[in-house]
This record gives sequence, C-alpha cells and structure tokens, in this order.
Amino acid sequence: MRPFSKRFKHWLNRRIPPQRSITLNQKSIFIFPTRTGFTFSILLLALLLAAINYENSLIFGLTFWLASVFFVTIFHTFKNLSGIKFELQKTGKGFVGEDIEFSVKVSRPENSRREGIQLGWPNEVKQWAELRENHETTVQLFVKAKQRGWLNPKRLLIETYYPLGLLRAWTWIDLNTKAIIYPKPVFHDYTFTHLGEDENGELTQRMGSDDFHDMRSYHPGDSPRHILWRSYARQDELLVKQFAAYTDSNLILDWHQTEGETELRLSRLTGMALKAHRDEKEFGLKLPSIEIKPNIGKSHLDSVLKELALYGLAHET
Repeated sequence: MRPFSKRFKHWLNRRIPPQRSITLNQKSIFIFPTRTGFTFSILLLALLLAAINYENSLIFGLTFWLASVFFVTIFHTFKNLSGIKFELQKTGKGFVGEDIEFSVKVSRPENSRREGIQLGWPNEVKQWAELRENHETTVQLFVKAKQRGWLNPKRLLIETYYPLGLLRAWTWIDLNTKAIIYPKPVFHDYTFTHLGEDENGELTQRMGSDDFHDMRSYHPGDSPRHILWRSYARQDELLVKQFAAYTDSNLILDWHQTEGETELRLSRLTGMALKAHRDEKEFGLKLPSIEIKPNIGKSHLDSVLKELALYGLAHET
C-alpha cells in the first residue's frame, strides 16, 4: 500500500470509525462539483465576463440567477445524505466463486424525503435506495468471494448526485462487515475413512465396491461406466448402478486420505461433507490441527465447513 493511501486510510478511520450502525452528518459527508458542475461554473464565468464587457443588465441577472441555483444545489445535495442511518442487518456466507449477500438497512429522519442514493463496494454492482414514501428500506448488496476464509469488503461507498447532478456528495463507511467463505466444493466419489466395522454395520453406498446394490436416477458428474445404457434405450431415462459394502455408519473425512495440494484437498473435503450431509450420514472431520467427532445436522455441517474455510488461517470470532 502506498504511503498516501495508508495516511488517507488512517485519517478516514479516525474521522469515520468502523461501526455496525452509522448516521451521516457534516463530519462524514464530502461534497465536490461533478464534471457537469465544473462545466456549469465555466459557463457562469463566461456569462459574467460577457456581462461586464457589454455592460448588459440582462446577462448580469441571468448570471446571478444561475449562480444562486448552483449554491442552493449545494445545500440540497448535502442534505440528501445528511441524517441518513445505515445499519448492517444480515451477513451472508457461501463458497468461493459465489456472490455473497449483505443486507443493509437504510433509514431517513422523520418528515424528510431522500432519493437518488446509491451504495455499493468498488468493482461491485451498486444498488439504489429511495426513501420518498417509506421511512426505511433494506438494500441487498453482493460481493464476489474470491478466496476462502473471512471476507471483509472494507468501506462501503455512499453517494448521491441529487437534485441536478452538478455536485456529488459521498462518504465511505465501514459497517464491520465480515462473512465466512467456504472452499469451493469439488464433488467426486471418494472413499471415507471409517471408524471400524462391526456386526452392526449397515449397508451404505460406496463407489468402487463389487457388490451391486440398487439403481437410481442419473446425476451430473456420475461416471458413464455406471449408466444402464440398455435401460436408457428402452425407457428413455438415465439410470445409474449403485454399489455397496457393509461399513460402519460413522464416517470420517480424513485430510491424510485426500490427495492434492492444500486448496484442492480442502475443496474435496468440502464436497464430501456436503454429500454426506445430503445423504443424512453421520460424519466427522480430521485435519492435522483439529478433529471433529461424527455428528449430523445443519449446525454440525456449518462447524465442519468453518474449520475447512479457516484451515491454516487466523481464527476470528
């Protein structure tokens, strides 16, 4: 980061400190003419010079009237942001490559209209907030998840060009936004590490076994070798052979039994965890740094995915 950027960031953190709820005021709003505003100013200067040169009272009157419009616009542009409250409502979560949703509640003071307010993060899609009739509204913003771990899109840009587009009022606010990003799942037929077999073992689906078990509908990604092509010719429906073996119902997703470099291993373990959850199988996780005992349910899946997302990174709460 450049020295100027560091100083600006430090100054901005002191002037507008990060917080989950912030109300804009004079201290946190910046205002400056737009390109149109500068063109308008040059026009005023040209009219003023023409009025002085020709000593024309009509041109003087037009110049001063347009100048008054410009100065009144400054007040209305600033007021359009002043007093608005922004509050982080909900933080989404997802996988690498997905658009992560953040919900921000925008509310205005009583007995005042606000319109033409745009908000969003740099390089992402901006959204509009109109507060003419409603006192408050909720805006859904999305950020592309590029890597696993904690996603913090930093400061949110709020801006308005209301009412004439001659000036731009804006601010940068930090709502302490943070979302957990899981590794991008890779779905393959991998063998789980089992806790052991006993007489109470149950028949579970396991690709690679020689024992035919059942048939099911085709899912994208299934091996073409397991498709019942004769059945497809008769019924025009893709069916896949299932194989099975007697194994213990408790499954362990083991780091050491997964091949590939770190990110690929995490992606494969993520896919295996999602598949086990979908099949309602009790499963656990074994990483070099932590082990989670077998369990079942959405909260257990979230715990496993979180450990995979933060593996090798600093854990934050």
